[in-house]
Amino acid sequence: YRLDGASLWVAQNGQPVLTRHYGGYSDATRIPIASASKWVSALVLARLVERGTLRWDSTVGEWWPTVAADKRNITLAQLFSHASGLPVDSLGCTVNPLSTLQACAAQFLSGPLVSPPGTAFAYGGSPSMQVAGAMAERATGQSWEALFVRELVVPLGITSMDYGFTSTAPGPVSTGNPFIGGGVRSTLADYRKLMAMWQADGVIREGPFAGQRYLVSSTIRAMQRDHAAGTERLEVPSSVALYPGWGYGFGFWILPTTRAGAPVIESSPGAFGFQGWVDGAAGIAGVFMVQDAN
Repeated sequence: YRLDGASLWVAQNGQPVLTRHYGGYSDATRIPIASASKWVSALVLARLVERGTLRWDSTVGEWWPTVAADKRNITLAQLFSHASGLPVDSLGCTVNPLSTLQACAAQFLSGPLVSPPGTAFAYGGSPSMQVAGAMAERATGQSWEALFVRELVVPLGITSMDYGFTSTAPGPVSTGNPFIGGGVRSTLADYRKLMAMWQADGVIREGPFAGQRYLVSSTIRAMQRDHAAGTERLEVPSSVALYPGWGYGFGFWILPTTRAGAPVIESSPGAFGFQGWVDGAAGIAGVFMVQDAN
């Protein structure tokens, strides 16, 4: 397949059982992870909800009082579960480094809706998740980058993850317009910290804060609910459509297993092949790292 390399990490029942690099990949390899970014960004928002800074039912109208009436009642939950009614067919300003997160969100909020908020599921997330990120900035008075560092990088012991998107520059890349739903770069080691924490139901597994709680169980339960339930299915990736009974949490897919009555697989695959997942029935968490040509 002419790939530069690949990496795989697997843990079972909370214990790492495999960490392996193939081809030219190593511990230092960092690549764009596309839509696997959604789970990352959702965790930042979840921490703000736990702080009481935001609520999952916080509305666009609370933070943009002059927004058009049809968008005023869009909630944070809808923005991060593809049910906001905002369009999904263009990256638009999300990949414009000369824009800002606030300007980009305002641009998306000034356009038309494709469906009434809360009525339809349309996977994509560029506009809706940019608006969610901008909402967090308005609620806190801090940049998304600062929130990302405070709420995820520091507590989870992250060392190489950023919103540098397709940049190949070393070190953390700073941007005033982070691509909330698809712009993260990560190493295998950094993303596995998220999956290990999730498998441990919110307890940090490694780093300086190992053993401490990152998210309370009730927050995780709220994120794990199927927020696509009861909506019209407008845009669904063909790979997901293969799983009857699929759902969507906040930033990740919910896929049923073949084990009767068993927990589901939670997964956040990116367009270039990167994927993190937690299989509750098998007690397995994993990260597969690769960058292909989509």
